[in-house]
Amino acid sequence: MLKSAEFVKSLGIIGATAGIVLTSTLPAHAASFTLSNITGTWDNVEGTSVFNGTDTNQVRWGSPATLAGQSGLNFNSSSSLVSVSSGSNFVLGQLTHLNFPLWAGTAASGADLDLSMAIDGVLHSFNYSFLINETSNTSGTCPVFQVSNTPCDDKIDFSSPFSSTTFQKNGFNYSLELLGFSRTLDGLSPVSSFITEEHKASSAFLVARVVKDGNNDVSVPEPASALAVVLIGLASTRMRRSKNYKLVR
Repeated sequence: MLKSAEFVKSLGIIGATAGIVLTSTLPAHAASFTLSNITGTWDNVEGTSVFNGTDTNQVRWGSPATLAGQSGLNFNSSSSLVSVSSGSNFVLGQLTHLNFPLWAGTAASGADLDLSMAIDGVLHSFNYSFLINETSNTSGTCPVFQVSNTPCDDKIDFSSPFSSTTFQKNGFNYSLELLGFSRTLDGLSPVSSFITEEHKASSAFLVARVVKDGNNDVSVPEPASALAVVLIGLASTRMRRSKNYKLVR
């Protein structure tokens, strides 16, 4: 027969083991993710038939009025493999606007950026539209957004709302949020447009972060959690059986 002291000791071991297992299932403060194959390509150029570079990361438009060449947009993505932690801002790439004089009637009015990346090997895609405001470069006719002393500045507006995508890792829901463009790498200097002087360039970083969703119901228990339930159930069963045991002196 099982002595009562031995039973208590056995129950203590089971309870301690279950406690250790339950503790091990608690999520870490920040989860880690690997981003790879980050690409940004241009398409749907509007307002002109004179353009090139669609389906690449550099799009150009217009008939150049000088030897400087065409105006355009570049998107240079971050390194092909990026390790990030949930809750922290990180950079997906850099957007650059190149502004050069063009002949009238050949300027673009819009273009789309197709952005894609793999998060832990799963592909996610986004699409963003940019409005292009090419000016006449005639002194006295510059628009109200003019900043420089050179007639006339051009403007790029980021017209699409920035979206997010949801995915799972280890039974928890996470969202990849595109926070928008920032002058600085930390994402703390947001911009909603470029105003670029003639013969100059403007740049900003596309900043994102991964956040844990508030609703994180896990439908299937983790193996360690299931083991803890079994151990606790075993302890309960042995406790009930102990009522039939007699203390042996």
